[in-house]
Amino acid sequence: MKGDWKKWLLTGLMLTAPAASAATLWEPRLRVAAEERYDDDLRLGTGDGQLMTKVSPRVGIRGQDERLTLDGAYAADMLMRHGSGKLTLDHRGTIEGRYLLSRRLRVDSAVRLYRVSDPTSLPRDGLARSTSPTFFTQARLGFTGRATERTDVRVGYTLEAVKILDAGQKAGYAHTPTLELMYRTTRRLTLGAEYRYQGFLYDNTLSQSHGVAATLRYRLTRPTTLIVRGGPVRYLAPDGQEGGWVPRVNVELARDGELFDLGIAVGHDLVGASGFANALWADYATVSLARRFNHEFSAFGAASFFRNGRAPSRDWTTFGSTPLVSQGYAVGGGVEYRFNRRMAAQGAVDRIAQVGVAEAAGAAGDLTRNVFAVRLIVTAW
Repeated sequence: MKGDWKKWLLTGLMLTAPAASAATLWEPRLRVAAEERYDDDLRLGTGDGQLMTKVSPRVGIRGQDERLTLDGAYAADMLMRHGSGKLTLDHRGTIEGRYLLSRRLRVDSAVRLYRVSDPTSLPRDGLARSTSPTFFTQARLGFTGRATERTDVRVGYTLEAVKILDAGQKAGYAHTPTLELMYRTTRRLTLGAEYRYQGFLYDNTLSQSHGVAATLRYRLTRPTTLIVRGGPVRYLAPDGQEGGWVPRVNVELARDGELFDLGIAVGHDLVGASGFANALWADYATVSLARRFNHEFSAFGAASFFRNGRAPSRDWTTFGSTPLVSQGYAVGGGVEYRFNRRMAAQGAVDRIAQVGVAEAAGAAGDLTRNVFAVRLIVTAW
């Protein structure tokens, strides 16, 4: 019976993947972050900020062998406001896995779960426009097969769900199966084609989309990669509503270097699982960077902008202004000093603002806030 628990754990996580080998190495992990912050808390409703204490323990486990890579973690965020004495508890969970079924076929999966009292902490800007607690989950499953020495075929499925935890609110879902073909023309250049279906479900109403896209992936340098994807999307609205065409464009530049990291993403797409509508068009732009000056000291920063409205609105473009468009931004940065391998201190400043709110779920209010924080991070394992 020894090792059977690994078999059942992997079966549950990877669905059809077989059991892990007996040589799998399991490594537990524990990290605790303690933070003191000044926050213009959007949930106070007074317009005044407060000093707050935030404690975030995070436990996880990593398993790895010649075929398997598995990472799982759970984190709790406990936030206590000194002025009001109010205490909130948020939950975050992630699990990611990759398993080589054979030399030509692999399966990968990922699940992310969030139950947060602060919707601006979700990983998608501007979609759940509310100050109420929110539940968000994203699950992904994919199979990638090597058809030839240069050609890969990938079949994938992604589920997203959002529920604003307020009276009268409905859950929203987005189901996205995809089929993608990638061909490596050279060591640096890969070309691809993708078909994507989207099913958006909200308040017992279903809308759909069909889209095709071409992909270009080019390695500019060893640490820097450019990805460009674009194509048309046909949106099929629910009965009695107007459908239409929406363009899909995405440009990404990623650099992962020894001393400097950079990530840039700009695009326009059709998205769902917003918590208040079937489907939205979304414009987005993000920039993130990190600079390591030496083994002890580093700096980091990020900025993002979003703009969205109901699909397939004639006003999908980022230019101009309409009464059915919402937009906002987030910007922040900080520094980190590592005392040793297990302990680090950070200082950070963040600003989040929603500069236009066309539609909202529940009591949206003003989402603008400023956060000034200092934190100590201890990695026990």
